[in-house]
Amino acid sequence: MAKGLEKEFKKIVAKEETKFKKIEKKAPNQGTSKLDGLKQTMEEKIPDKLIHTLDEGFNKAFHLIFSKGIGVIEKTFKEDELALEFSVNDFRVEQRPNSKSLRKLDKGIKKGHLINTCTTVVEGIGLGAIGVGLPDIPLFLGMLLKGIYETAIGYGYDYKEEKEQILILRMITAALSQDENKREADERVEKWIGEINSKDDLANATTNLEDEIRLASKALSSAMLLSKFLQGFLIVGMVGGIANPFIYQKVMKYVTVKYKKRYINEKRTSIKNER
Repeated sequence: MAKGLEKEFKKIVAKEETKFKKIEKKAPNQGTSKLDGLKQTMEEKIPDKLIHTLDEGFNKAFHLIFSKGIGVIEKTFKEDELALEFSVNDFRVEQRPNSKSLRKLDKGIKKGHLINTCTTVVEGIGLGAIGVGLPDIPLFLGMLLKGIYETAIGYGYDYKEEKEQILILRMITAALSQDENKREADERVEKWIGEINSKDDLANATTNLEDEIRLASKALSSAMLLSKFLQGFLIVGMVGGIANPFIYQKVMKYVTVKYKKRYINEKRTSIKNER
């Protein structure tokens, strides 16, 4: 019965490893493209004050949302309906653990991602067109977390628990990490997923929410540095605003794979233990 899940799990693991090897295969002296070179040159001209402001902006936005804003985000989606949909899809997987039943699980989640991506486009370009770059940070972060929360519910996980919030922060950091740090950042995500289900390991964990907020804020500010700089100028800001959906999609692609992999692994393990 679990062969279908086993196959899907191995497929995900193989794809991840292929991606890492492709990144690591790049020659250190390969050099940068003209576009990368231009980006680097422009980023070097960005004032340190803006970099600090951007870091702090994301840091404060995370604290605001985690302390007071989760309820606001929850008003933007129907949690009960998503949970019910998961229960139906989860039952289907239990009865027929194969790729077809897993695709049903993915379908609704992908639809939500598309809607959220369109929203980040309108929000980013709209604020950029009037020369507003930094005030959209809470809006973008709220939309990003909305997408992650919807994905968590779609795979049966409670995003409100602190251990799950730490996972979310680690996933954001890993998704936006530089190539040379990607495998290490991914290993931190995988390690935490393993520890979540082990009370002893979780009790001895040396991480905390504050540390993870700092790392995720740094990852987001680094990824969006140039776009936020450009977004502060009239008209040119429209170009900077376009970066929002690309960052959103990059994070959501990684997050979706991790939640799906976690779900499949737990499901296949559960079936094995019942034998």
